[in-house]
Amino acid sequence: MSEQANIIKIKIPLTYLNEIIISIGIDRRQYHNNFKTVRTRTPYPIVFSGEESVRSSILVKPNAFAHPKTDKAIFVFENYASRVLVPDRIWWDTAHVIALYSTEPVLSNMFYAVKLKVPDEVREYAEKAFVLWLNTTWGMLTVLLSREETRGRWTSLKIGQWRLLKVLNVASLNNDILKKLEEIFDKYAKKLPRRIPEQFNPNNPDPVRLGIDRDFIKVFNPSLENEIIEEELMKLYNHIDIALKRWIGNNN
Repeated sequence: MSEQANIIKIKIPLTYLNEIIISIGIDRRQYHNNFKTVRTRTPYPIVFSGEESVRSSILVKPNAFAHPKTDKAIFVFENYASRVLVPDRIWWDTAHVIALYSTEPVLSNMFYAVKLKVPDEVREYAEKAFVLWLNTTWGMLTVLLSREETRGRWTSLKIGQWRLLKVLNVASLNNDILKKLEEIFDKYAKKLPRRIPEQFNPNNPDPVRLGIDRDFIKVFNPSLENEIIEEELMKLYNHIDIALKRWIGNNN
């Protein structure tokens, strides 16, 4: 960013996801090998499917339950269930957000549950900060640039690709920063942004997209004025908007 010809640097600590996690998994095959999806309540809540309704806000609730099919299923759930969910596949045309935060620990057939390597006393702060990061423009671009296209705008990130993805190093952040990021998460948790291709029009940016990005920057540089941040974000959004329209097309 620049302000009156001065360069303003904002340092965001990044690291490979693999460096800050206890576990990531399971994949679709492992899920279906070990569990049967049911609607009746069991001790094993899940986020099932990748429909647009599931990917419409960063806070999600379990929408089904799992019934164990194998002897190791309970072990799998106890060791891999988490509130933090990152996608196996993304349909960019209809996705509104990237990563999700569940109201309770879950597994999923379309998302990988991520357990962060952080102290329990800051776990909720760190988890929300992590999900928030992946839903900032910079987190989204990191995912987009690491994508493996499977069919048109269907893209895939397997567990190995996620492990090598550069993400916000929440394990290095102090409690004050984590708390501020958690507050931003809570502010936008239930808000419904537009579909991702519709978020970056610099003449009419999605207010949730703009709010998340602006507030995230302010945590790391509180002295910046909102007007300056938004002016620079519009320049970035313009580039992204053009690129997305070239890739996806303009359906508006």
